[in-house]
Amino acid sequence: MMINKYKLATAVKSAIGIGALSFVLAGCGSDGKDGEDGNNGEIAVHIDSVTAVKTEVDLASYDDASGTLTVEFNLTNLNGVAVTGLEDLTDPLRLSFGRMGTKAEAFLPYDIIDSEGNSTTVDSRGDGEREIWLSYRNKQNDDLVTGTDNWRPNRNCPEGQQCLEYLGSGKYRITAPDVIDTKSLDYGYDSAQVQGIYLMTYGAGANKVKNVEAYYWEPATERPVSSPKSVLESQTCTSCHVGEEHIRHGNYGNTADGCLFCHTDYTQYAGTGTDDEGNEINFTIDGSIKGLAHAIHTGATEGDRRSVGKFDAVIANAEKNPVFGYKYDRAAQVDEEGNPLKPLNYPAVTASCESCHVQYTETEETLPEDVTVHALDWFKDMDADSCQSCHGDYHYGGRTTTDETGVSYVGCVACHTSNDGNTRGGAFRHFAGHEKDSRESAIEAGKLIETQYSNIVWNSDVSELSFTVNLMLGEQAVTSAHVSQVSIYANAIDSAAPDAFLASRPSAEVTANADGSFGVVVDATGSSYTLPALAEAIDNGADLALSASFSACFTNKTSTLLELSEGECSGILSANAAKTEFLKLDGTAGAERASAVNYENCASCHNNDMVVRSSGFHYRNADLHTCAQCHEAGDYNSMIVRVHGTFGKAHGREDVQALVDTKTCTACHDDANYSLENARSTPMRWNRKDETFSSPQAGVCASCHVSESYQDSPQVESAKSHIENMGGIVAGTYEDAQMANETCLTCHNADKVAENHKLK
Repeated sequence: MMINKYKLATAVKSAIGIGALSFVLAGCGSDGKDGEDGNNGEIAVHIDSVTAVKTEVDLASYDDASGTLTVEFNLTNLNGVAVTGLEDLTDPLRLSFGRMGTKAEAFLPYDIIDSEGNSTTVDSRGDGEREIWLSYRNKQNDDLVTGTDNWRPNRNCPEGQQCLEYLGSGKYRITAPDVIDTKSLDYGYDSAQVQGIYLMTYGAGANKVKNVEAYYWEPATERPVSSPKSVLESQTCTSCHVGEEHIRHGNYGNTADGCLFCHTDYTQYAGTGTDDEGNEINFTIDGSIKGLAHAIHTGATEGDRRSVGKFDAVIANAEKNPVFGYKYDRAAQVDEEGNPLKPLNYPAVTASCESCHVQYTETEETLPEDVTVHALDWFKDMDADSCQSCHGDYHYGGRTTTDETGVSYVGCVACHTSNDGNTRGGAFRHFAGHEKDSRESAIEAGKLIETQYSNIVWNSDVSELSFTVNLMLGEQAVTSAHVSQVSIYANAIDSAAPDAFLASRPSAEVTANADGSFGVVVDATGSSYTLPALAEAIDNGADLALSASFSACFTNKTSTLLELSEGECSGILSANAAKTEFLKLDGTAGAERASAVNYENCASCHNNDMVVRSSGFHYRNADLHTCAQCHEAGDYNSMIVRVHGTFGKAHGREDVQALVDTKTCTACHDDANYSLENARSTPMRWNRKDETFSSPQAGVCASCHVSESYQDSPQVESAKSHIENMGGIVAGTYEDAQMANETCLTCHNADKVAENHKLK
């Protein structure tokens, strides 16, 4: 037990008084003089008693003469109290050390075989001056540099030396001699470059706590500087990989430049596969963080993406792209019904560059503050390898050039070298509407079409709603000549309490008009699953909610509309599930449906289609209200039930849980929007296969806690009983769910929900 001497001395003096204390001391042979108070005791906790730590590096410096790196850092718990005992552990720390440099410094000449079987040595790179991060400690396997060899105090400290020492008050010092070993790569320490360390507290103490801290400095001044090569904002990764354990390696910081310490631009891995004839194929994998992120996310191969021209020839061609063909094609193996055997759990695909490179402009002056000029490289295609991590050795991806200095590898950058469109910079090829002299992603162009509603008429005598729809691509009308079919969804919202759709989804008849618009007639009398008819809601004064869904034909590699030929599109069909418009019968703005979820949180992960599945393209360009047109008012599960994961759907799926689990409410909800106060006022469908409903608050909780996807059966039954004892209805009739007097909110307020879900 640690005793604070100052507190003890003060307590004694207060209890017996100064005079009495002097008498006691005199009685013990005192010379009549009080001694000085001792030093204050250290206020600290031991590493074995903490469940989380944070690290702050005070300084880092490298002595080139002795080859020694010195790092001083503070270790505290989350409340800022010093943590002791780290120096007594067997293997508590791992340290990466590196600097900025160029691709040429990390280039190993290699041999290529031409079409005639002749071997030529490639001795330089066309992108050799491109700035990259270099590790001072490389791992090497045969001819491949396979990442960073982290320095560890217990493993790498010379015998008889103390490489990790405790300085007091939670401060430690690392002394790392002979820390630089770049293996076969011919570079060393360079004091003119920004240096950096990545310090990992790795499974330390009884509770195996982890923490990471990056620190950069200029050797000339030994002053800290910001990250010298930050090309992504961290949230572009963590918007999908929600939670510390929901990315490879767990809590390693989850930032792209942090991953860069190990996954450098020259990291490569060996891979093997088997071709159609059973022969073993050997290939290499780009092990950089950029290469891995591109290649892994290429595995999101939903049906409409595979229908893009040249997909099989470009990406899925195992001969030209073995990394995808043999390793990352998650839809290659299918069952008897043609469904992929492996789950397709990457809703953010590599073809949508803006899922990661999301806010970047083309000029350095307009870049976000927390990224560097290197963020512009994706516009200029400065990297000879980045395209090949998706496209493989396609269209001269491995191109070389020869001059008097020898053979140089130039790859895609031989042509794709500018952002002005003249050489078709690859960045512009992946999205539409950029207004550049460059090719575009035609399959994305449907997002540019806007929907307009007019001439709204409600005929209460026959319960018929009619209106006109105009589809516009800027100033150009999108007509039946470009669109083979338009689907319309109509529902109603209570203008006073617009928290749910009021009616079942009715049928709508859409007719092409001579002027290019579309006429819509909605039969508002239909009802299903006991939900009221639309006519009843409108007659009671509700506002309208209108959505459209269609696919328009575009010329390949453009945002130019293409007319259909005999009803067929000879170019590219691009889908649009239009955002829902809320209108009153007179055409003015109506009440917008309230939602507890921020759709931007959903779209940050589901950037391409709302779900990854073979028929997923009808979700493109939607918003949460459009999704709810089916999932709240039709023959599908309610949004809450569907997304939370009852019966193993959506986020309840095991493969999705590897990215974000439903317990992390803030993945979808802002602030305290997950509070039961935000539950809708109407019953929610429990199961689309029958006519069961849950009461509003009960449905929110039961969608997880009464799901076998999450709990063992006894826990499921216990949760169900608890909900029902509090007045909630789970999987009951619509009438019972509507009349339920549930009291969940009495105990489960926003703070309690946050506490139970470990959000605070």
